[in-house]
Amino acid sequence: MNRNVEFTKLMRMARDHMEDNGFSPTSVSSYMRTWRSVYNFGLSKGITKYSAELAEQYMLEKYHVSIGETQLDGEPLTPYMQQKVRALKALTDFKLHGFVTKTKPGMEIEWPAEYEGICKKYLAERKSYGLADQTLRKLEIDLFRFASFLHSRGTAPEQIGAADLYDYFKTLAHLAKASLVTIRSNLRGILKYFCQQGVTPKDLSEFVPRIHYYAKAKIDKVWSDDEIEKMLNSIDRANPMGKRDYAIMAIAANLGLRTGDIIALSVDSFDWVHGCITLTQQKTGEPLTLPISEQIGKAVIDYWMNGRPKTNARELFVEHVLPYQKLKQGIIYHIFNKYYESSGITTPDTRQRGLHSLRHSLASRLLEKDTPVNVISNILGHVDSNSAKSYIQIDIEKLRQCSLEVPDYES
Repeated sequence: MNRNVEFTKLMRMARDHMEDNGFSPTSVSSYMRTWRSVYNFGLSKGITKYSAELAEQYMLEKYHVSIGETQLDGEPLTPYMQQKVRALKALTDFKLHGFVTKTKPGMEIEWPAEYEGICKKYLAERKSYGLADQTLRKLEIDLFRFASFLHSRGTAPEQIGAADLYDYFKTLAHLAKASLVTIRSNLRGILKYFCQQGVTPKDLSEFVPRIHYYAKAKIDKVWSDDEIEKMLNSIDRANPMGKRDYAIMAIAANLGLRTGDIIALSVDSFDWVHGCITLTQQKTGEPLTLPISEQIGKAVIDYWMNGRPKTNARELFVEHVLPYQKLKQGIIYHIFNKYYESSGITTPDTRQRGLHSLRHSLASRLLEKDTPVNVISNILGHVDSNSAKSYIQIDIEKLRQCSLEVPDYES
């Protein structure tokens, strides 16, 4: 709809559209800041028109995250990063379809009239099956975007055809394949339901484009022992913040705890008598007990005694600015990058960064020591031991040992 519009004009048109459709001034202003940042990024590359590809390049180069991803290094995106992604998805939607969808968590969706009844009925049925609220919300948003796309083309439910499905997926080309797999599954479900309810004359789910995607562990998430040691040694432990950061990095590198679990650690989590850390994992709700190594023990005690500011916060690791509250997840990501950059390590731009990559590296080191997969699973706190099996793919040395020698062949 707005494919050939110059970037600055596209921004103004999208802004006016949002203002006319009840978006708050705060949201409009926030989106405009992100769009201007992408505009300046584009100018630095000699690009003057907005595209989903430019937005993707912007996010990858500046924040090392794809627009289609909902997590960064295994942890949910921070509110700041979520806003960035929402702003860019909004501008892409407006360029392609001429509208911006409201998808803020908890916000009541305003369905196109011709799709409201059937979509709400389908969502109610799915909810009765016990779907988690987060999963149900994702389904609702996927259906709403699809319905809005069809509405913008003047396509009623009974008029949906294969061409509409192909055209819709063309507009999603900028999303990560993992996201497309979920969208495809959700759309197949609603299309089957449309047919069952007599809304469409035939089942259109078979016409939803296939997405070839295989989730697997990534070799470029693994850090060597030497690289981890360089990052730890680059931390200035003479100052309070350095003491905190060293303890956090040591825990991540040696225990593989998720970012959210590290942030939630309190003094009570440490059982010094028995030499272990006990916690309830935020992701799974399952209890986890891990040993306190000498390195971790000394680092935590040093921070507690000589670095942690006086505060009523129950969490062990806190911000070092008033009012000294618990750390935010976004800060943890910047902590890792800070010491990665100061360590002098050079890696390809494609290398995954962030604290979660240390969790992946721990699994790799354990595999190299012939640690059984079920033991690794217990250490990492997996509910299902199959979750750890993907790490087998990153043990290159073990894979080489499994390879077969190809005999010489003479014709």
